[in-house]
Amino acid sequence: MPSVAEPLRRTLAAICDTFVPGAGESAEDVLDLAARTPTVDLRAFQALLGWFAVSGFALLPRARRERILRGWCDSALPQRRAAFQALKKASLLVHYARHYERLGYPGPIESRPSRWTACAPPPQLDCDVCVVGSGAGGGVAAGVLARAGLEVVVLEEGPELPEECYPGAELEAYRTLYWGSAGATTADGSIGLLAGSCVGGTTVINYSTSFRTPDAIRDEWGGPFPRDEFTRSLDSVCERLEVNTDHNRPSSRDEVMARGLRALGWHVGDMPRNVMGCDQGRVCGYCGFGCRIGAKCSTQRTWLADARAAGAVVYSRTRAHRVRAGRGAPRVEADRTTVRTRAVVVAGGAIQTPALLLRSGLRNVNLGRHLHLHPTTAVAGIFEEELRPWEGTLQALYSDEHADLDEGYGLKYETAPVHPGALTAFMPWRDAAQSAELIAQLPHVSGIGLLLRDRSQGIVQIDRNGSPRVRYALTPYDAHHVHTGVDGAARILEAAGASRIVSAHARGISYEPVREGRERFVTECAAAGYGPGCCVFFAFHLMGSARVGASPRDSVCNWDGETWEAPGVYVMDASTFPSASGVNPMVTVEAIAQRAASRLAARLR
Repeated sequence: MPSVAEPLRRTLAAICDTFVPGAGESAEDVLDLAARTPTVDLRAFQALLGWFAVSGFALLPRARRERILRGWCDSALPQRRAAFQALKKASLLVHYARHYERLGYPGPIESRPSRWTACAPPPQLDCDVCVVGSGAGGGVAAGVLARAGLEVVVLEEGPELPEECYPGAELEAYRTLYWGSAGATTADGSIGLLAGSCVGGTTVINYSTSFRTPDAIRDEWGGPFPRDEFTRSLDSVCERLEVNTDHNRPSSRDEVMARGLRALGWHVGDMPRNVMGCDQGRVCGYCGFGCRIGAKCSTQRTWLADARAAGAVVYSRTRAHRVRAGRGAPRVEADRTTVRTRAVVVAGGAIQTPALLLRSGLRNVNLGRHLHLHPTTAVAGIFEEELRPWEGTLQALYSDEHADLDEGYGLKYETAPVHPGALTAFMPWRDAAQSAELIAQLPHVSGIGLLLRDRSQGIVQIDRNGSPRVRYALTPYDAHHVHTGVDGAARILEAAGASRIVSAHARGISYEPVREGRERFVTECAAAGYGPGCCVFFAFHLMGSARVGASPRDSVCNWDGETWEAPGVYVMDASTFPSASGVNPMVTVEAIAQRAASRLAARLR
């Protein structure tokens, strides 16, 4: 926890109390979250608190404090809007993670004591292949390489827990299993960046969505992707993950979405999922915190289990700092150890992979560029019926009605479980009373997420400490598609019978279909816009920052994932995507890793 002077702590407590009366006690936890979030500049955060302290914020009456925060929310300065959103999300998340009884929310599923499993690496290791990262890319690479008879060492920055010990509480899960406690954002604070940081990576916390790479995307990417070889990799991955649509009993959220889609005559499809023996009830709704019953076929349960059975060793809580390559065999410098190896597989994801390669001295002009995020916002419907949106199948249905708005770019409509933290992140805050009234509707809320296939591109850089910094701006082209999705989601919810519909815009835009048409709602959403701090976005799919290709002029790696600059150093994760996939990237990542690792194994043997 950062060292913060007492006046600043009192000021932060007053800010928390302004968002939610009685939430001043959350200040210590908010400070803890800030310290855990790698994209937070702690000096800037303390300077922000200092501004509020000097203005005497803590001594002002509530109404005045609310007006000040509302002014920051609506400011013309994007930095103020970003600061407001960060304070709001943290304050409300921490408070409602503890005080959820009045929401009709049952709280965590049965909690078991955490049982960490870890062994410290020796000061020096020698192996055939060192794999950095254990998620969709690294887990598969480790399994393929180890089963080929190679000696494999896996380094994972995050912790490892047995499945039965995954956290059942929202805030604890964010702190334990997510990168930066789920608080990381782009540099301007406009998009939250969600990724796993644990053994198994994002495959542990994702929503089990298992789309194959669309044929149109494969053709667009070229190289090996349209060929039968990659089809065989997709087949192999789907078989190992046991992808099916047999565990798709619709949740109340799915039923609401399907009701609206069918009333409009729009597309509805069954979601392919990598689960076996899925609960599809209360437990399933908590699966974004890790599947406690072992039904989700994460890499921890599949490819990493294969790797360990073949002799691979996994070291958790071990961060790789840099890769040394050039003359002689490559080596990986990490916490407490140096690994000498014949080849390195970098699979830290689209944020950590370019950061590691930049720290290692690679300077390809494409490194860190061409980042895609599938930015996602949501529209919420409030219904008379009780929906208990935190329960039921994670995602049983989806719609591709607007998947191709222009040349293959558009969006998907999906649902996801709604727990208190997720609701407070997307719902607007105009004052404490209005916010409390909205959040109290939790049992009656159903949200529709708009997952954008983005043409916009971001960049990953590193600061003076080597930590990643992500810059990304939504282009007008993509913002237009988002707006189409906001209108479409409102139409779906209205057709499903919602009594009130609320966008994720900071200005609190909503309407009641029984009293008025949605024209004003749509007009106000367009006027508020989709810039930084104007509308809440999260990114669940991070792709493309070390892409593969035919030449170092337009790619970081060749088609087999080997970096052009550092022979023996390979990338096998979502950062290799030539463009946004338009679907959940897990199966595509695993197929890329399966193909590339198989070819690497053949060379090393």
